[in-house]
Amino acid sequence: MSKKQIIKIVISVLIAALTALGAAFGLSSCNVTRTITTQSQYWQKGDTSCIIQTKTIESYDGSKKL
Repeated sequence: MSKKQIIKIVISVLIAALTALGAAFGLSSCNVTRTITTQSQYWQKGDTSCIIQTKTIESYDGSKKL
């Protein structure tokens, strides 16, 4: 192997290692919000209607505690 090829391999390995470290630290936490909407309709006499709508919002914090 020539010196240029060895240098290219070393640089590639370093870039791969830095990318893996960046991903490990960058993906160590997440925040998730889920919204659930339920709707029920009840028709009464004539053109009068009643709509019942409920909304539930759940939040989850998955951050890593050090």
